Amino acid sequence: MTRPDVPLAIPPLSHVLSGLVASLPGTHLAAWIRVLRTVATPDERTESFLASAHPGAGIGPRASLLVTSWIATNTQLTGPAVALALEAASHRYEQDLASHHVEIAVSGPVSDAVPIRLTASVAVDVIRAATSGLLVTSYAAFGVQEIVSEIWAAADRGVSVDLILETARSAGGRLGGDSDGRTAFHDLRFHPDVHLWQWANDQRHGSGGRRGSMHAKVIAADRVIAFLGSANLTDNAYTDNLEIGAVIHDPTSVANLVDHFTTLMRSEQGPLIRLLWSP
Repeated sequence: MTRPDVPLAIPPLSHVLSGLVASLPGTHLAAWIRVLRTVATPDERTESFLASAHPGAGIGPRASLLVTSWIATNTQLTGPAVALALEAASHRYEQDLASHHVEIAVSGPVSDAVPIRLTASVAVDVIRAATSGLLVTSYAAFGVQEIVSEIWAAADRGVSVDLILETARSAGGRLGGDSDGRTAFHDLRFHPDVHLWQWANDQRHGSGGRRGSMHAKVIAADRVIAFLGSANLTDNAYTDNLEIGAVIHDPTSVANLVDHFTTLMRSEQGPLIRLLWSP
């Protein structure tokens, strides 16, 4: 079967199947899979069979696109093979959706009516999930010995750890007092896989002459899971304060988040630069 009027730019069959899985309801996909299993090779009737299997808005153009791409890919490819590929793509899409979810974590008062997790346990779980890279950022960091121990354990198993912290005003940062997060993580200062970073003081230019703060609170493991929230790395924030956070299970979004910080750290012009362990 040939179609002289088919456009030259025909998307690959794999792309078409992925698009169908993402755009068609499950009932339509199931109906199409049943039809495809009865088709030996594509012909002029295949489109109408698909379109009538489960009618709906926009079904005709999608059926036409599938058949056109199928023919352009391989006219000898059987209907059962295309059905199997469509079914496999559907299962994979459902698995991906299931893995892209968000959990809520809190500190302070909890509600028995809502299933939520505690900040401290979530932070520990994310750190333990890291196998190659761990990004930890915080404005303030005091105490949190359990977190320090978990980061040490991660570094010991070969995880590369990047700690981005705000510094005290005495060191050019925005934290009050003479100490900052370096005190909390001082035990890690000799570990070769733990790297300390700060926002360069000469690059914090804001509007009206104001200077910005390194205020992000992130724990990200392996570009796959990230914990974002209001809690600093302090004992009060993890246990006593009323804090809220979210665990993101979305590799694409988490990778973008990690890449953002990585770019800021790896640029020759900053703005994130290495921080000395001693002020």
